[in-house]
Amino acid sequence: MLVIHGDNLVDSRKFLYAQINQARAKGKEIIRLDGKKISLEQLQQAVEGPSLLSKEKLVVIENFLKHASPQNLVYLAKVDTKNLILWEETVSQAKLKKLKAQEKFFKLPPVLFHFLDSFLPNNRRASLRFLKQAVNQSSVETVFYQLARQVRYLIIANQLGKSGLSDLHPYQQTKIAAQAKKFDLAQLLTFHRKLLYIDWQQKTGQAVMDLAGQLDLLVASL
Repeated sequence: MLVIHGDNLVDSRKFLYAQINQARAKGKEIIRLDGKKISLEQLQQAVEGPSLLSKEKLVVIENFLKHASPQNLVYLAKVDTKNLILWEETVSQAKLKKLKAQEKFFKLPPVLFHFLDSFLPNNRRASLRFLKQAVNQSSVETVFYQLARQVRYLIIANQLGKSGLSDLHPYQQTKIAAQAKKFDLAQLLTFHRKLLYIDWQQKTGQAVMDLAGQLDLLVASL
């Protein structure tokens, strides 16, 4: 069993897809399940049941541990299998320690958080400096994803304050709510539209420069 987790979701997803592609190239059947909804019977069938195609299989379950019932956790703690991958956005170490699993952890570099904190009106010089460092220490796709996520949170906090950020740690709620007060809503919505446009250009091949260059220009417009 392999558990893939960490706050660097872009790189952890890339690693997951690489594992799936490797298994598929070896002729394995890929079984993907939603960990939020899986029952004990479905879990047992996926892990222990024969492949419908009579060949080796790889079972991939996303966001299982966060939502796992006690029965499902007890079952997995007893299982020693190499054909199972759990991909988690977040996972408690207490649950992880109960499993006979290998662990692949993807962590965001601290400078990326400095960049997100520096995202403020009329602060482009500091933001650009941290942006370059963040791209060098992770990947431009990761930085883009985290910036888009931050802007969405800022829009919510701008309108609802901390009450709209209930899924975040209280410390993050306070920090993002304070950051959101530095913007007016129109600024945030305009920036969000620009992010969506960049994403569309990159995915459709319409961009005239690479993602790093587009991010530079976008942050320089702060």
